[in-house]
Amino acid sequence: MKSRLFAAVLLGLVSGHAIAAKTQPATPWLQVEMAGAKADTVAQVYRDQLMLWYRASEAMDEAELAALPQADYFAFRPDLTRFNIEEGEQSGAWTFLPPQQGRWPVAAVQVIDRSDAGRYRILARVYCDAPTPECRKLREDTAAMAPPEPSLASDSAAYSAWQQLAMHESCTPGPKHMPAPHYAAPLVRNGLGGTVALRLLVNPCGEVRSVRLAESSGHPALDQASIDTAWSWRIYPERQEEGAIVRVPVDFVPPQLDAAPSNRIDRADR
Repeated sequence: MKSRLFAAVLLGLVSGHAIAAKTQPATPWLQVEMAGAKADTVAQVYRDQLMLWYRASEAMDEAELAALPQADYFAFRPDLTRFNIEEGEQSGAWTFLPPQQGRWPVAAVQVIDRSDAGRYRILARVYCDAPTPECRKLREDTAAMAPPEPSLASDSAAYSAWQQLAMHESCTPGPKHMPAPHYAAPLVRNGLGGTVALRLLVNPCGEVRSVRLAESSGHPALDQASIDTAWSWRIYPERQEEGAIVRVPVDFVPPQLDAAPSNRIDRADR
């Protein structure tokens, strides 16, 4: 499962895309499965992913990593509630609900892409204690999630079906929001810049539902910073009749300390 599904799930489930399920029609592409209260499983998955995150960060040597599980600071991190597991029985895009202070998460949603070339399908497993109000709300939000982008070729029937869902999905309009991506200081100091062109699919409210690199700046750090930031953009201040595929240039011009998305937003060929 590729990272684009992971990013789309974060936007669709955790952000304002989720609307109370009771107000929504049935979603034939989505199967919501209640996995029950498996607090130990959820906590273990989170701890394992947190450990992998620390290892990937390369901020610690092997001795420090070996001692990490017993360290006081090896605990839930509010800034790390979402992980993508690529392989195995627990593969999928995981979102963990913040636990009580000093505890590990006990509730989570695991989103799995079950699409094939001809059909768009998503399975969402909800791990929580069913009788609690928090669990009922988590299930409602999951049932109302926006359709995440499938990990399929863009010329497949299933991908086209997802594209139509995204371009006509329910959404709430809001102010235009296009913060600039980070311009890494080493590149600024060395006078390195360029233009990144992004190809975006946005829903009717201008929220980004898919990000593609249309043209590289020649510097991977600038390309990735632009891609990461674009997921948070809302390119329209008002709701449109339908979503669109647009091309947005992002200019990095030294010696500025920040980059900025260009005011040019052009519709791209579908």
